[in-house]
Amino acid sequence: MQKITRGLMAATGILAASVFAAPVAGQTLTLEALTAPGKMTVDGDPSDWASHRGIVVTLQGNGGVDSVELKAAVRGDRIYLLAIWEDSTESRLHKPYKWDEATGKYKRTQQLEDRFAVSIAMTGDFSANKVDGAEFTADVWHWKASRSDPAGVAHDKMWRVSRSTFPKAKEFKSPDGSTMYMRRMSDKGDRLYKPLKYTTRQDDVMPRYRVNLKPSGSIADVQAKSVWKNGRWYLEMSRLLNTGNADDAVIPRTGEIKIAVAGFNDVDGNSHSTSEIIVLRTTTKTASID
Repeated sequence: MQKITRGLMAATGILAASVFAAPVAGQTLTLEALTAPGKMTVDGDPSDWASHRGIVVTLQGNGGVDSVELKAAVRGDRIYLLAIWEDSTESRLHKPYKWDEATGKYKRTQQLEDRFAVSIAMTGDFSANKVDGAEFTADVWHWKASRSDPAGVAHDKMWRVSRSTFPKAKEFKSPDGSTMYMRRMSDKGDRLYKPLKYTTRQDDVMPRYRVNLKPSGSIADVQAKSVWKNGRWYLEMSRLLNTGNADDAVIPRTGEIKIAVAGFNDVDGNSHSTSEIIVLRTTTKTASID
């Protein structure tokens, strides 16, 4: 706890001008992932990141998250990400049940969990906006405060967006009026959570989902853990650079790959804000902040 407290105190506000680079209008943001000089622990504590420079990413959308502070690092055969964003409420329940005395039953509420997602280019014309008409596939790490965080993972998924129909795809219209098809698929492996039902009254509010605390398979490739403190989320994520699974993007040990991020607040069902494309650049240079 002492380690976490020190880390959170150090990360209050924008950490420091020397640590986070401000965005420049009209330029593609680059997130540099240098080699971590020491051990990295996925626990939601940012104190491991003192040597790493990050960026501030503006998000656009419908009342979700306005901006997020991002850092990236490589240690051994793993990539690590740190995301910090403002949120006045810690929302760790997703559509929980609330007891209704009049009917003597639980009713599902509209309360939503906080979420954060990272999409990573795989094939095609990668886009940060999956409905803009581009055709591509992407690896998606979808952290969910209620349905994945208790298991210490992010929900590992894959997006496929195409102009041609394919099995189980949903149809939608792109801004230019053309018909597009999309499917958001969970990676192979155990289910991360299952819905619950209650026949008798317990507490006034009960969770809607039972989380699988020991998931296996490609769906559980991404380690993730969060801490909410003083109006901020601190989220760490990590995965092998190359998992060997066909449903995962291969992140180069040295090179570049396109990514994008999205934030979901619990304010309502449309609270989804996304970034523009970010270039994730990995190098063998060891991180050091003078």
